[in-house]
Amino acid sequence: MATATTAAPIAQPPFALSEHRNLRFATLFLLYFAQGLPFGLIDFALPAWLAQNGASAAAIGGVQAMVILPWTFKLAYGLLMDRYAFLAMGRRRPWIIIGQTGLAIGFIAMAFASPGVHQIGLIAVFAFALGLSSAVQDVAVDGLAVDILPTDEIERVNGYMFGAQAIGIALSAALSGYLIAYVGLPAAVLTLAAIIAGILLLVLLVRERPGERLLPWTSGTSAQRNLDLHLGAFGPIIRSLFAAMFIKQTLILVPALVAIVAAWGIFLGAAPLFAANVLGWEKAVYSGWSGQASLAAGLAGALFFGVITQRWGARRMFIGTALTGAAAAGAMLSLQSHWTNPSFFIAAIFTFNALVVLRGVASGSLAMRLCTPAIAATQFAVFMAILNLGRTLASASLGWLDSLGGFPAMFTAMIVCSLTAAAFAFAAKVGR
Repeated sequence: MATATTAAPIAQPPFALSEHRNLRFATLFLLYFAQGLPFGLIDFALPAWLAQNGASAAAIGGVQAMVILPWTFKLAYGLLMDRYAFLAMGRRRPWIIIGQTGLAIGFIAMAFASPGVHQIGLIAVFAFALGLSSAVQDVAVDGLAVDILPTDEIERVNGYMFGAQAIGIALSAALSGYLIAYVGLPAAVLTLAAIIAGILLLVLLVRERPGERLLPWTSGTSAQRNLDLHLGAFGPIIRSLFAAMFIKQTLILVPALVAIVAAWGIFLGAAPLFAANVLGWEKAVYSGWSGQASLAAGLAGALFFGVITQRWGARRMFIGTALTGAAAAGAMLSLQSHWTNPSFFIAAIFTFNALVVLRGVASGSLAMRLCTPAIAATQFAVFMAILNLGRTLASASLGWLDSLGGFPAMFTAMIVCSLTAAAFAFAAKVGR
């Protein structure tokens, strides 16, 4: 008589990003959402507050330049991450934890310092600290995406990620703009710190790959794939980077990346001044509309832009976005008689916010497909640092453009930058 046996239960893999499609989608979405929070505060809520209290274009541009300045050094962060890794916790996850923790501490410190509207220097210091923490996290998250995403998920997930960043910017702009106006700056930044802490908790509870440690003192081992990829020295990393980046088509694409983001950077600096000086909007009005526009763009990015980019091709989408941006800036320049119509400016806010998300999906997809896995953090950081160099240059030039010709000069510069981006992207012939 046969003895009945009970089949042993099949062990389920732990919560590891490499094994769970929806988990990696959700995690990458939330991490990019977190990256948007400092920019909603620094790019929208604080400039509106500063402009309403008499701050100059140069002062506002200086604060905005400080939040993006650390992003221009992403190459250094990428080199450190590819060189130094605690592989038992994953190639990128420890660095993500560092970035998230820095954001939380930065917001909390800003709440306790509570800088006044005339303390531009102190505000700039906090902008730099928040920018540094978000840049470190960004490099680590991008490296993580290259490491764990199958190729057929790249465009779609870029839509999720850049959509999430825009939603984070929207929430931060609207929420912090309202709280600054009616409760105070400390309440605004403490609220953002609480959101960051919640996302940090998720990062602490998931693994990159099965078998890795959750925390340094817990059990687990390094994944063999990570051990195989890790170069462990700066020399091989730099040689591999040069081989990957110094290709003719990539070098032609670089000016396109700088120029298209410069156009957006000019608009970011000009918009709060336009709202305050031309339309006479109150503190929370501009940040409120900007938040709604970022939210709409983020939702479109998460739901549609990734799928559309996957179908049409990232380079074609990049060129189309640049040409549309030139046309929108041209409309702003040529229709000056409508500048006092709030609806006209609101339409511009929604248009440019949609374009920045669409550009992010296209450029991010192009860069990600060009990355070599062993140096993904470094190489992707180079691409993104090139993009953010355009933002820094645009923010720093805002005072000069204002003295040169005011808003017409700013919109003209946006047209020139957008057309330059389209021309170089067309000549590069990178991707479809």
